[in-house]
Amino acid sequence: MVGTKIDEYAAQPTSTAMAAALADAPDFWFELPPGFMEFDLEENAEARMLRMTEAADLLFADATPEQKFSLVVSGEYILQTMIVAGAEHVSSCFLRMSDGELSQGTLCVLIERPENGPEHQDRRGTAKRTAVQWRELYPDAEVGLVMLPYGIAALCTRDQDLYVPGALFGIEDPVPTTVRQLQLCVPLQTGPGTALFVFTTENIGHWPGYLELLSSIMKSVSAEEPQREDTPGGGEPVGGEMEKQS
Repeated sequence: MVGTKIDEYAAQPTSTAMAAALADAPDFWFELPPGFMEFDLEENAEARMLRMTEAADLLFADATPEQKFSLVVSGEYILQTMIVAGAEHVSSCFLRMSDGELSQGTLCVLIERPENGPEHQDRRGTAKRTAVQWRELYPDAEVGLVMLPYGIAALCTRDQDLYVPGALFGIEDPVPTTVRQLQLCVPLQTGPGTALFVFTTENIGHWPGYLELLSSIMKSVSAEEPQREDTPGGGEPVGGEMEKQS
C-alpha cells in the first residue's frame, strides 16, 4: 500500500482507533511534483478521458486538436496497461517543457510481495538480484543501483517499441510508437516485497527534464508521512549517487 502527499491531511486517529489505522498504514509515502495528477483507478475510462481532454484544453489552449488528442489517447492507453498489471497508484503529467513543446508522461507504482519467504529480507541483496535480472532481460538498457533516503534500489532505463490499438484513433491497424521507461525497484522496509515505480513517456526528447522530476520523486520516498509544508523541519530528503551494476 502506498501513500502520496496531499494538500490537506486527515485528522490524527484517536488512541482507540490507532491499532486499526496502523493495520491499513501505507508501506511508504512519496511526493508528486507540480504538474502530476493522480488518477482514481475506479473511475470510468470515458469520464476520465473527457476530464483529461478538458485539462489539456485548459493547460494548452494554443495546441492543435491533434496534439491534444494524441496526448490524451496515448496517456489513457498506458494507464489501462498499468491498471491491468495491478498498479496501486497511477498519475500523469501534462507539461510544457523548456523548449515550449507539450509533453506527457505516466507514473505507476506496483507492490509485489512473495507468497512464501522469510519474515525479513536482505534489501541490498534483493536490489542487486533485481539489477542482475534486468541486465539479463534487457541487454540494451541502462541498469544500476541507487541509494535513496528510504534505502537501496535497482534502477533500469530502456526504450520499448509498442503498438497502440488503432481503435483508440478510430482506425483498424495498430499505431507503432516508441516509449522510454524508467523502472525503480525499491525493497520494502515493512517486510518481504518490493515497490516498483514505472515512469513511461513517448516524449523521449524531453528525457533530461523528466529525470529532474523523477529524481525529486525518488528522493521523497519515505516511511514517514510527509509533514505539512508550514511545519518546522519539513525539508526535502537528500538522496545518494548511482552505483553502476556490472
